[in-house]
Amino acid sequence: MNDDTEKSSASSAIVLAIIVIGVAIYCAAYGLQTLAWYEGHHWVKENPWLADVPQPLAAAPPAVGKGNLVKAFNYEFTAPWTGKTTQSPSLTGVVIRFDSGQAIFFYDPETLLDSLRQMKSASPLQYQKFVSLFVDHPIESNYGLYEAVYGAAPSQLSPIMMSRDALRMNELLIWKLGFGIDLRGGLSSFTWGPNRGFQFGDPAKGPVALRVFSDRDQQFRFIFVVSPNASGKITQNDIAGIIASFKPVPILER
Repeated sequence: MNDDTEKSSASSAIVLAIIVIGVAIYCAAYGLQTLAWYEGHHWVKENPWLADVPQPLAAAPPAVGKGNLVKAFNYEFTAPWTGKTTQSPSLTGVVIRFDSGQAIFFYDPETLLDSLRQMKSASPLQYQKFVSLFVDHPIESNYGLYEAVYGAAPSQLSPIMMSRDALRMNELLIWKLGFGIDLRGGLSSFTWGPNRGFQFGDPAKGPVALRVFSDRDQQFRFIFVVSPNASGKITQNDIAGIIASFKPVPILER
């Protein structure tokens, strides 16, 4: 009886040792990835929008007829709504209102950060960490930074992915939480004319916010909304046409 007990105890100890060794090997090989995977799925439970990645929008339609040329902060665009417009300046931008009820809030470009340049100059040590983390997927523009951040989702994490990829994805998700979303209701990407960027929301359902990057990588922000009980509306084609026509005012006209 004692021999059987000793043999059983010895077998249990061996099995336990094998399990411990197996767990240790797994933790050494995949512990970091598993932690990143767990954190990502925990974050998305509290922030469901973290799972959204940009869905591409159709190209801007060709311009038809005459529009309403609008100028602000030495930039201009053509709006499809005719009639009188009024502008109401604020500390961070200007509200452009149209008679038919549409309104555009255009942020003052001078109030928007050059995110990549700030990252490079704020802390050389932090920037070096950033470069080493993204050495296989270099980020070389502000648009590229937002594209990588908003394109990240917890579903892209795996407990058995490469540790460098897990660290990179974990960092992108942390930034995505920090960047937040401008409006709920969907996340889209676009390239309209010389400009590209990201749209938050659906004009068929409510307000829409846009982050736009020019061909010189300067960032601009817009919010499109319709006044309550207004007869006018804002379509996706309206927004696409406006952003496609958005450009600096010629120097001689400033």
